[in-house]
Amino acid sequence: MAIAILGAGNVGACAALELAARGHDVDLYDENDAPIRRASFHNAGKVHLGILYAKDRTLRTAKLMLDGALAFASLLKRWVPFDADHITVSTPFLYGVHAGTMVDVDELKRHDAACTQLFADAHARTGERYLGVDRAMHVEELGRDELAALASPEHFVAMFRTTERAVDPRTVAALLRAAVLAHPRIRFIGGAEVTAVGHAPHSRLRVSFRKDGAAHSDDYVHVANTLWHGRLAIDAGMGLPPDYPWSYRYKFANRVAIPLAARDLPSITGVLGPFGDIVNYLDKGLFLSWYPTGMIGTSHALRPPDWERELTPERRLDVFKKSHAAWCARSPALAALTFDVDKVDPGGGIIFAWGDTDVDDHQSKLHERHEIGVHSVGNYHSVNTGKYTMTPLMGMKTAERILGVG
Repeated sequence: MAIAILGAGNVGACAALELAARGHDVDLYDENDAPIRRASFHNAGKVHLGILYAKDRTLRTAKLMLDGALAFASLLKRWVPFDADHITVSTPFLYGVHAGTMVDVDELKRHDAACTQLFADAHARTGERYLGVDRAMHVEELGRDELAALASPEHFVAMFRTTERAVDPRTVAALLRAAVLAHPRIRFIGGAEVTAVGHAPHSRLRVSFRKDGAAHSDDYVHVANTLWHGRLAIDAGMGLPPDYPWSYRYKFANRVAIPLAARDLPSITGVLGPFGDIVNYLDKGLFLSWYPTGMIGTSHALRPPDWERELTPERRLDVFKKSHAAWCARSPALAALTFDVDKVDPGGGIIFAWGDTDVDDHQSKLHERHEIGVHSVGNYHSVNTGKYTMTPLMGMKTAERILGVG
């Protein structure tokens, strides 16, 4: 079959690799000059165990995240090496209950216990291990003295040690990128802005795009729209309106390239509300985000603004410095680290989600991420990825939907 995949992020790359492995030719379109240069590259890489989604009391988000988390390593192994020599895994996360939390400590304990049981059920059902290692999930509350040794008691009212971790998304991106570019059945069409998808003769679909200043088009048996910030606009052209109100947000995902030991810096997620993360990737350095400073744009348009072009290097560095200062006030270990400014990559990316209010709204749909997946109309397939955790699973589901087996 002639197959087009729009968007060469993690989902598009995984889907293309699976289809190619099953003997199909795939054209993989992206506006960047190489695969996996945007959201799948600039994020924390957290492989969620559902802990963060305590506001979704139905547990549907936690269940879905666990499905993605337990499939994460085994699916990636189909397409790229997934072992300690190739993939960098972070230190386990501490969940710090921040002053002003939207969910109190007792309720978080109940949610964590429910997630732990969901993990046990999912492992029993699938036999999969978390990141290829863990058969069980653990969450334990720290005592006040241990909390004070790791973080500022002025800002955190409680803290939990978990077995949740992140992968370095940049190492994953490099492996998937190399696999895509090396596969003889995948044609990567970079620097291509997809402008529309429409119907063509013989029940085919026509992909129209601009590349090198000129308009082009090609016809396909199947088209999978895995675009991130352009998906809704292409869907609308196919007569598919969004299912819910939505938002695009631009959030900073700062990296600092200094080698670390596990003891140098704890990985911390602030809960529950508009806080942020520190991630220790060991020899690959650290990630940090502080939501009140790092979330610099929101849009409810079908296609969001080009925030990347609007951000000057000076503005990027200023956002990093303010985010770093906020976390230094909360993490003594981070405050003790020294590094040169040339080690800082103040990157960022767009986040798409259903919901038109921000995370500080108790009723916001941002607290739920279970309404995602592949929506097919004939041979056109629109893919809402959800979180990074879900990308290998959504890549597989996209390939299977095209092949009529899922």
